Amino acid sequence: MSGIYKDEAENYEINLQKAPWSMGGELQDKFRAAGSFLNAVDWMAETEDTILLIEFKDYNHPLSKIEDREKFYQGILRKYYFSVYYLTACGRLNNKVANYVFIAEAPSIDKIIGKRARNSIKRRLPFDLQEQNHEISNKLIDHFDIVSVSKWNELYPMFPLYKLGDAGQIRT
Repeated sequence: MSGIYKDEAENYEINLQKAPWSMGGELQDKFRAAGSFLNAVDWMAETEDTILLIEFKDYNHPLSKIEDREKFYQGILRKYYFSVYYLTACGRLNNKVANYVFIAEAPSIDKIIGKRARNSIKRRLPFDLQEQNHEISNKLIDHFDIVSVSKWNELYPMFPLYKLGDAGQIRT
């Protein structure tokens, strides 16, 4: 496995080679091959104590129109839950926490809209479930955020994400 993955439109590339384990679209391929209705996040990467679940959306792409915001949010949630289900079944989340990061590449991410979307999605993730139920011994999620590509690269410099053709991209 190379650890370098492209987005669905093949306009962006993420370098997860420094992760001990990573996965690109293979999980979605596994779901499809099994005839399953399940959906997966775009990329996953393991660090020392975390599994990053990464969803990417390029709003600059012509096919990226969002007609129904609520349906879009439900898709983001489904991808998290089905990916965590798979990771749990494979034992990948043992002694690790899941951080879900939604990367939105857009001409401008309005802080109010971004915060509203983040709050709407976050309240439907299992933060309260794991806090209220002490029989849950492994955290299902530790963090969720919506960030821009530049913010992602600032927060996770070991896993650079860049637009293909951009000057200065690094492929190690």
